[in-house]
Amino acid sequence: MAVDLRIASYNILADAYVKPEWFPHTPADVFQPQRRQEALARRIAGLDADIVCLQEVEPGSFAALQRALEPRGYAGVLALKQQGRPDGCAVFHRLERCLGHRAHYFKDRLEDGRISGHLALVVDFDAGGDRLRVACTHLRWDRPDRPVEQHQGMQEAAELLEELVRRDPEALWVVCGDFNAQPGEPLVRAFAAAGLLDAYEGRHQPTCNANGIPKAIDFLFHSRALQAQPVRLPELDDRTPMPSETEPSDHLPIAARLLHA
Repeated sequence: MAVDLRIASYNILADAYVKPEWFPHTPADVFQPQRRQEALARRIAGLDADIVCLQEVEPGSFAALQRALEPRGYAGVLALKQQGRPDGCAVFHRLERCLGHRAHYFKDRLEDGRISGHLALVVDFDAGGDRLRVACTHLRWDRPDRPVEQHQGMQEAAELLEELVRRDPEALWVVCGDFNAQPGEPLVRAFAAAGLLDAYEGRHQPTCNANGIPKAIDFLFHSRALQAQPVRLPELDDRTPMPSETEPSDHLPIAARLLHA
């Protein structure tokens, strides 16, 4: 049967990571948690997506989004990072047949030897008779000059591809989230090398302007059997305030319509 759905990915900016000095162009009242939760709910609902993958989600934000999105037909699941981190990944959806979910915790280690606690949240769906597997993740930032074999985000990406995607090649896969890497970098190229397609290939726009530097670091990869029609993003440059009155996070959401005959 045919698949025709809309999927979005969005780093919503955890309140725990808000440092006003990092956002000098953002009015202080924009950071008020309840106000921002309400703005996030409106922004997410406005995406009109069948599946919404979120990063930097804290339990309080998840509960607020549940209250706002459930009346619109969405169900949600949250998986928190380990090692005392305050946030995690969440997936909201309005598909009739969800087949379950699991949190895959990466094996990469922190400088003190502990497991990092970062994860990919994988949710399975019956999408028109096809098995659709959606992996939502927030890969660790690491210095761009670190050798590829030691790069922590690259280690997580390689594990995600090897232990999840390649072990279930029959499924229709979507892997999305904040990759903390830019188009053309080795981490991003690894997903293409694994046979996945970048929904925004050739049409990348900045998705955040952290430290006043606009960059595209949010991605939506999918199996070759799917066709993607990406949604164009608002224009963003180094002077665009993020968060703002209209954008409640320091990232823009990305989204695409996915089709499978």
